[in-house]
Amino acid sequence: MYKVLVANRDEYDTKGIEWLLKSSMNAWDVESAEDEAGLIKKLETFQPDLLIFELDLIKEDRYSSFLKTIQIIGPDLIALTMEATFAQAKRAIDMGVADLILKPISADILLKSARNIQRRQKLKAPAAEKSSSIKADKNFNYQDIFLEAKDPAEPFLSIGIKTENVLELPILYEFLESYAFQKRVDYFILSGMVLIIAEKSGISWKEESVKFMRNWQETSPEPIAISINTGQEGQNTLKSHYDANRKLMELTFFRGFNQVIEEASLPKWLSIDPFLTPEEQSSWIDFLNQADLEEIKSWFSKEFLILEDPYPEPGLIRIRLTSILAQIRRHMKTFRLADGEMEKEYLRLFQTILYSPLIYRIINEMISFISYVFETIRSDKKLKLDLTDRVQFFIETNYWDASITLERAAEYADRNPNYISSMLAKKCGKSFRELLNETRIRQSAKLLLESEMSIKEISSVCGFRNQQYFNKVFSKIKGIPPNQFRKSLHKTSF
Repeated sequence: MYKVLVANRDEYDTKGIEWLLKSSMNAWDVESAEDEAGLIKKLETFQPDLLIFELDLIKEDRYSSFLKTIQIIGPDLIALTMEATFAQAKRAIDMGVADLILKPISADILLKSARNIQRRQKLKAPAAEKSSSIKADKNFNYQDIFLEAKDPAEPFLSIGIKTENVLELPILYEFLESYAFQKRVDYFILSGMVLIIAEKSGISWKEESVKFMRNWQETSPEPIAISINTGQEGQNTLKSHYDANRKLMELTFFRGFNQVIEEASLPKWLSIDPFLTPEEQSSWIDFLNQADLEEIKSWFSKEFLILEDPYPEPGLIRIRLTSILAQIRRHMKTFRLADGEMEKEYLRLFQTILYSPLIYRIINEMISFISYVFETIRSDKKLKLDLTDRVQFFIETNYWDASITLERAAEYADRNPNYISSMLAKKCGKSFRELLNETRIRQSAKLLLESEMSIKEISSVCGFRNQQYFNKVFSKIKGIPPNQFRKSLHKTSF
């Protein structure tokens, strides 16, 4: 039990601090002293771990006696003063005070200081004295988390605690070591969470978890999530409980942190196709080509932010987001943006998609990056394409549209159609229609290889009005009809 003694000249302040500590830290034993004589007596009888006292409470004639007492008992010290003077600061330093707090007292500052001092004291304590858990009973070992036990353990309850930022886990573990639940627990720090093992009966562990979260929030801005697994049928080993808590914690990807997750059953993920369909690819090409940020936001919201249980499997969601990122990268390359600072931001976004613990944060980062790409294209004159590149960009981003014409390309490039034809013949040695058909056939060949779509469907999504014309153009460019092309590719792959 961590013992705290409070001594202040103002009785009202003393009782206020005592109440604050008792209500915030239920595991602490807090007492108070009303005057200087009572303080020294309480120091000898109560022997606190932490003394919170007003500097001016100690008179000169008792100063020596006070110093000897605290040197013998050795509590940590938090001093309070109404005077922010050098003399008061020097006096506090001479006493070995850990913190000097100016009155009127801020509850947040006082609590934070007291908890930090208590944690430091815990770190200095021998390992055998540190843990108030049931590890001394040797019921569980770390190896039990990863290996199925031969003999199932008695029924128990498990609690997972996860920080949004995994680097904060050691701080969470320190906080746990200074925290006392109503019943003793066993806890293990792991790479993604802290796992707690507790008795099933006696108290409401959901209420206890909510109380723990509230106490944590008073000391740290880091969001946490808590999962409670009561143990379904067949979950009577530490490994099964660990696996169950990991699955429950995956719900935070959609639901966020600062909540207690207690489900009657484990999540059952919805199976989805993680790759964009040809129609979705066409939509994204159009979004990017038109720099339509509002339509992109709407698409993201419908696809990823308005989701209900059963949720899609988070890993498949991440793959789907990387498919979208690939579309964005093609757009960047068209405008020669795939280098320098833009490339760094792109790689950072890729890491965010892979590892961010929250779906809404990934979407916000993607929207921000797309906006950055659009703004760079609009503002940087060096990125403007020459006329040939603009026409080819128009073809690459609109080949799927069966209605595109030379006139529409000329309108996009802001030039006369006859001038466009002359320029393409001079620089590319080909007509607009030839360049368009080559692009369509290149995309159709990719679909023949990578998809199970029928040839009729492929011809349609690649911009051909009928399959017969598609077969004719494909045979002319590739030398064989599309059905033979697909068969030859399948033979080669086996």
